[in-house]
Amino acid sequence: MTEFYAHSVEGKPKSEWQGLEGHLVGTAELAAQFAAEFGCGEWGYLVGLWHGGI
Repeated sequence: MTEFYAHSVEGKPKSEWQGLEGHLVGTAELAAQFAAEFGCGEWGYLVGLWHGGI
């Protein structure tokens, strides 16, 4: 299975790179918290996922 990464640093081992799925879910959860302040938590979650092109 192909692995995709959100953040990687040249010269660093892959074990220190951030996986794409974890990045997108983490961003979605954070965006949901911010958007919940104005009643749009679900939309915030969706936008957090979309920001990576999924």
